[in-house]
Amino acid sequence: MEINRTILIGIYVLIGLYILYKLLFRKNPYREDYEKVYNHVLNSKKYKVKGQFDKEE
Repeated sequence: MEINRTILIGIYVLIGLYILYKLLFRKNPYREDYEKVYNHVLNSKKYKVKGQFDKEE
């Protein structure tokens, strides 16, 4: 009987931790758009700054 009670308490703790994780670390809906624009700016030739290290071949 004691083992069953310990297992149930462990399951409840895991469920509680999962719910806490979902509440605290949910994804911001604007984050995906921000990452898309940020990656576009970083990898785009349109926003590339030409400097002394760029060599024309």
